[in-house]
Amino acid sequence: MWKIIEKKLMENKKWAPSQEENLGVITSVYEFIKEELSELQKKTGCPDSFIYDFIGKIQNEWHPESCHSLVRNKKKKN
Repeated sequence: MWKIIEKKLMENKKWAPSQEENLGVITSVYEFIKEELSELQKKTGCPDSFIYDFIGKIQNEWHPESCHSLVRNKKKKN
């Protein structure tokens, strides 16, 4: 899976994680998010479609042109 993500990032030629980052922090965060979503589903009984939509809302906040992303990037520069 990370090969696909890495390939997409390389197509953009902006940033790509190192092998160490892929095997370390990125994999750890990925597994953590999956576990948290499983826990959310277990506690609420929500369907996969809710989880999918929920992730989509989070993803939208990280779109490069979203207000959230613009604010984050402005804070990084200051």
